[in-house]
Amino acid sequence: MIVWVLAVWLVAVNLLAYAAFGNDKRRAVRGEWRLPESHLLLLAVLGGWVGAKAGQRRFRHKTRKEPFRTALNAALIGPLAVVALLLSPLGAALERGISGTWRGAWDAALTGTPPSAEERLPHRFGPGSGD
Repeated sequence: MIVWVLAVWLVAVNLLAYAAFGNDKRRAVRGEWRLPESHLLLLAVLGGWVGAKAGQRRFRHKTRKEPFRTALNAALIGPLAVVALLLSPLGAALERGISGTWRGAWDAALTGTPPSAEERLPHRFGPGSGD
């Protein structure tokens, strides 16, 4: 489940980053108000790095502005850290927890119905807890 959500998020944020670079370049050529660099970098950090780099190259936008170029390349660290986390044993445990045992608790919170005994969260964790 979390993989699908992440995939949809990455597609959307990359398309948005690409469009933002195109929009900012168009505004620059016309002499209009521009998007702040922090917004462009935030899109890259949130997972839109590929779209941001593609937009930077396609529209030839902010390719010579050195502090921005370095910051954009460094923004790749955020999405890579999320992918590394999801591929790690901790990420697998988080996914099992969200889509497995905790799903009943989430559904109960959204619908207002109490979870069944097998859907309830364990009272404690660790060896010998019995839950």
